[in-house]
Amino acid sequence: MTESNNVVLPKRTADNSAELRNSISQSLKEGAMASAHQGARALLNSSSGLLNYRFLRQLVKEMPPQLQGIKRYRVALLSSFSIEFIQDALIAYGFANGLRIEIYQSGFGLISQEILDPCSGLYAFAPDVVVLAIEGEDWLPEVYTDFMDADQASVELEQLVDNFKKKMAGLLRTFRAASTAPLLIHNLAQPRFRRAGIADMGLTRGQARLVIELNLALADASADIVAAHVVDYAGLVTQYGAQHWYDARMRLYAKAPIAMGALENLAQEYLRYFRALTGLSKKCLVVDLDNTLWGGVLGEDGIDGIQLGANYPGSAFVEFQRAILDLYRRGVILAVASKNNPADVEAVFSNHRFMMIRKAHFSELQIHWNPKSDSIQTIAARLNIGLEHMVFVDDNPAECEQVRRELPMVTVIELPPRPELYVQTLCSQGWFDTLGQSDEDRRRGQLYQQRAMAESARSASTSLEDYYRDLDMQLTLASVDSRSRTRAAQLTQKTNQFNVTTVRYSEAELDARLGDPDHLLVTVGVLDRFGDNGIVGLMMARADASRLAIDTFLLSCRVIGRTVETAMLAYLCEAARQRGLSKLCGHVVPTEKNVPARDLFEKHGFRKLGEDESGTTTWELDLATTTVQAPDWFEMQASPAISKLADLAPTPEPMHV
Repeated sequence: MTESNNVVLPKRTADNSAELRNSISQSLKEGAMASAHQGARALLNSSSGLLNYRFLRQLVKEMPPQLQGIKRYRVALLSSFSIEFIQDALIAYGFANGLRIEIYQSGFGLISQEILDPCSGLYAFAPDVVVLAIEGEDWLPEVYTDFMDADQASVELEQLVDNFKKKMAGLLRTFRAASTAPLLIHNLAQPRFRRAGIADMGLTRGQARLVIELNLALADASADIVAAHVVDYAGLVTQYGAQHWYDARMRLYAKAPIAMGALENLAQEYLRYFRALTGLSKKCLVVDLDNTLWGGVLGEDGIDGIQLGANYPGSAFVEFQRAILDLYRRGVILAVASKNNPADVEAVFSNHRFMMIRKAHFSELQIHWNPKSDSIQTIAARLNIGLEHMVFVDDNPAECEQVRRELPMVTVIELPPRPELYVQTLCSQGWFDTLGQSDEDRRRGQLYQQRAMAESARSASTSLEDYYRDLDMQLTLASVDSRSRTRAAQLTQKTNQFNVTTVRYSEAELDARLGDPDHLLVTVGVLDRFGDNGIVGLMMARADASRLAIDTFLLSCRVIGRTVETAMLAYLCEAARQRGLSKLCGHVVPTEKNVPARDLFEKHGFRKLGEDESGTTTWELDLATTTVQAPDWFEMQASPAISKLADLAPTPEPMHV
């Protein structure tokens, strides 16, 4: 079911801000949150600025505390300069992305004090993320404003980089000892102008070289801290140009160096990280074909007449295909929604020598004459992913508008008339950004092709049991460690459907539990006859008195419907018994997306203990009288490391639970 009948967004014009603001307000009144978010994106794309930022900020302020469809997100901004003017833009862009941002900000220049004081407002705020916004001239004046005062032959400049690295490493370690919140740290922009002029590049310790070395030192210090990420602030300043980024008067007058227009770009950069941290990054790119992957209309121009090749404009479409292929290699699922003749499209994929993307790169192709919104819904159903995780790209304004109206939860990118701008238009918002690259990410396209083969096998089987046995499945259970921690955190952040609690965890939060012997953190891998699906499940539980309490129980949508969850519960039962615990407990927190997981405990014989006002249910299994048996069509391999909680005897042999 979609929200298409609730609100009709006005057609976009050069300046229809008033209409869009009214549409957003109306969407909120009717509870159409996806339409409200989409309207906010359209408003900010058509006319960003203080008026619209404050309009959206006021809407956020007036929202009921427990409003569905938007996630509360606490952001702590610690800065070496005055950055409070970013708040309107940050809250506005947060709303457009489904986040209700609350901001804590101390006075500028108090980064060290806030981190070093365990009773500071920073820790009392209990942030979901902390941003360290640093300008180099504030922290390292000897490299920036006072550079020419230094003796170029002295050892001070040689020691400066090492001292900076030690200072940052100590500060980050202190923070991590007190908080598990993810940390975002600006790197250092190049000076606005070089104090030694054109001679700087010839100096052994010139400003440009020093800043590069300092940024490398910062990257090294951050790499040693779990869930600390460097924001490429230097890259942003370079991208937009220092002359446009900085406000010379406000830098001197109010210690507010960043121009108002540039704060919008900085806010959007932060949102790329926030989306990745909250599971809001997109998973699937759905592309049109005509005038998108190639220039021209295939049905009219034919395979030899479309624009795709070494010369412009064909070269622009080749470049766009390269960018899409890069996304595929990063783990983005690719799909096609095109109004076209399937045979003609097949010929282009098979025979056109300049096609960078091949048919095999797409997990789903919908090529027919039905509405694009129908195609996108079919793609989502077949891939078993939510519409909110999809991005649709088309050059045709009418097709884009049709999808916006029918599927407001889908992010729509309307390509500009000039194909040389396609790559920038696709990539500038960072819709598919993640904080790390796991093996599963790099192989995601292949994994979904394996899933398609498995689904075909299901259709050909005479019974479900025959299907399960024919898959020849092997489950691998292993404790979370430094190698799998990123993937485990990613699963908590991205998994929505088969996830009983939908609690998101950072790597730092998982790392803190790894050091607690009472906690069990186990990943689940699935291998079948079509290939290795990688790590697809996660269990987190804690021994408490006489029971093992399940905190997190989730499974990737790629393997839903294979009874993997039964084998996982069977392992938890055995782990609890081996520890001398008599009960296995869990709870289900209902969300809009996790319907497939809501009957997990009931279906496996747990007794319902209660239900609160929010609909959260609590369940218990008495292991003295009841247990869960793993289906015998699984071969289960257990890593010796998982015995930390269960005291299981280490064995390299398959463990049948």
